[in-house]
Amino acid sequence: MMKTNLTRRELLKAAAASGVATATMSFPFVNALGSSPLSVVDWGPPWIDNTKKIAANWGKSDINWTLHSGGAASILPKIKAAWPNPPYDLVDNWSPVFLSMIREGWAETVTLDDCPNLADVPESLISKDADGNWKNIPRGTSGVFFTYAPDNCPIEINHIDDLLSPELNGQILWPNPTLNTNLQVVALAKARGGDEFNMDPGWEFLVELAKSGNIGRVSANTSDVITSLETGETCVTFVDQGTLSGVKGTKLKHLTKTDESLKTMLFVSGWVVLSSSTNKELAFDLANYTINKENSELYYQEVGEVPVNGTAEHGIEHLRFSGEEAEKYSVIPDWDHLGKELDGWNKRFETDVVPLL
Repeated sequence: MMKTNLTRRELLKAAAASGVATATMSFPFVNALGSSPLSVVDWGPPWIDNTKKIAANWGKSDINWTLHSGGAASILPKIKAAWPNPPYDLVDNWSPVFLSMIREGWAETVTLDDCPNLADVPESLISKDADGNWKNIPRGTSGVFFTYAPDNCPIEINHIDDLLSPELNGQILWPNPTLNTNLQVVALAKARGGDEFNMDPGWEFLVELAKSGNIGRVSANTSDVITSLETGETCVTFVDQGTLSGVKGTKLKHLTKTDESLKTMLFVSGWVVLSSSTNKELAFDLANYTINKENSELYYQEVGEVPVNGTAEHGIEHLRFSGEEAEKYSVIPDWDHLGKELDGWNKRFETDVVPLL
């Protein structure tokens, strides 16, 4: 019986061995599992660069790549508008958006048969539906936190109220609500006695910041963050660990264990296979491949998140909390609530904050 599950590399090698001139060959690429090219949605660098490298070694399918435009939640209206036939198979996302996709019925159930490497992942990190079915394939755990560039910053930051210092005029890079699912305002609320269910203290704090003139720029995507920090345009921001791995030219001090007023918000990132996908087998296969030990360690090295695979090694000390440190400095927010409130928070940002900038 003729072998049909050839990768592109194997196909080209076979053609060369048979004396066929590959430069003049014209044939459609047939994926290993006999389907159309896989459609994958990912964030910009460093995520997509890492995934492309891993996918090239996997080699079982051509891939059509789509970048998230801004925060990861921006993919949700695109899926909704195109449902039941959105043009995506596999979507890289994180905790709050996982829950939104599960609520909509867009996340395909995953089992150990689909992704055997999930056996090395703590089950507590896997998102589930109301019936306990697994609905995602985690890749990394990380945090969103305040950080600053000491070499470019006119003051040392040790407390949340330092953000109001007149010396920071124009120096704060503030994320719009879609980035981080507005955890930055949750962090402000926590510092003033509120939380994600009582956001008024956070919005009041943000209005103070806007009026002070200390917010010099609003970031809409990861590129904004990397460029602004590296050029010295701004020196303080609230951002996720993965984005910061793209900042190469500026030394940063992460405020994850500095003061109880500066909270780190913890989250999980990883894959969702859409229930509408016609390439589920391929999608699960690639997702499973990305979380083996070797690729999990590569993910940590290139993206900067703590790998979920328990056999993988890493060294992100500023996100390694003892039990006492976790109690003082970290928060695991109610992601389901955040997802439900995001639209209203976007509108409040536009009406209450943007006019002050």
